Amino acid sequence: MKNEVSTEVGVKTVAPTPHDTQFTESKVREFINGQPFAEILHDAAKSKWDGKPLTEDKVYHLNEMGGLKVAIIRENRRTHRRAMKMNKACMKVGMTTPAILVPASVVNEWGLTLIDPTSGRELTKEEMKDYYCVMEGHARLDAWVISLISSDEPFDFHFVFKHYSTSEEFGKAYTSCNVDMTRTTSKDRLAIAGARSKDPIVISYLKKTKEDQTIPKASQYWTFGRELAKDEVSKLIYGDANAPKFEKALTDALSLCYESFKTRFSADGAEKVYRGVPAAQWCADMFLNQAEDEDKAAMAQIISEKVIAMDDKLYTPLITAKTSKKEHITRDQKIKTTLDLMMNV
Repeated sequence: MKNEVSTEVGVKTVAPTPHDTQFTESKVREFINGQPFAEILHDAAKSKWDGKPLTEDKVYHLNEMGGLKVAIIRENRRTHRRAMKMNKACMKVGMTTPAILVPASVVNEWGLTLIDPTSGRELTKEEMKDYYCVMEGHARLDAWVISLISSDEPFDFHFVFKHYSTSEEFGKAYTSCNVDMTRTTSKDRLAIAGARSKDPIVISYLKKTKEDQTIPKASQYWTFGRELAKDEVSKLIYGDANAPKFEKALTDALSLCYESFKTRFSADGAEKVYRGVPAAQWCADMFLNQAEDEDKAAMAQIISEKVIAMDDKLYTPLITAKTSKKEHITRDQKIKTTLDLMMNV
């Protein structure tokens, strides 16, 4: 691979020296330089795609597919660390199994958001008819991009095509290979549920994790008042009629509390209070014995006012709380105890 990559728009990006082992996330971004994946593939591919629609039961090689329009699923889990680990493995032994690409339109119909693999631009519904989407192999595609700067020759990213007659058929297959058959977290599963859901309460959970960087477990307490069970999340993903329904009075009360905590602890270094689990759990517990909607609303108003009016005697212990082995008390316990004191002021 050449050290200098030219694009159609005349932008030149200097890549790190081949075989450089320090591929930080910033270096990869520098190499990509905002380019759409199509331009990067155009420069890297040995030959052009013939333009014929992809067919099943055939193995394709990305290095020979210049011009292929590829999208990825925004909600899929992607990290630079994972991509680097995959790059190391693929450069050493190659891809042990092919990735899977599907028509982009069927992915969008199931409710997921499609983006360009390198620029991150969200695709419009109109242009999706010309795109293929990675259903399985997101980390390997990221690793392939890294291999363009980590070696003279990228590894062979090979893939097969799968056709699905309906979006529901795709959804079951996608969930199976990306959720049920792999080690995933509640965050991964709820990200899919949130992307597909029309329920504003579920959508608000996703907003907390994505926009506010609130820990997923904490976001569940701030949104639902509890952690959802695995089978409940699965029902949300599939749009099952028996998917959990959420009590609006409770979620409204928790939302008021969350916004108050977010406002009071907005300073640098203090965000960890509302983004973390202890305060979210404490708040959810405050509503356990509030049976009536009016009681929940009243309690939320009290908590909100006390949080906003909190003085430094309570604020400082909350943002500096640490586990003390000597005192046999955890950070979580310190935070919850301090919040209990707040309610008595």
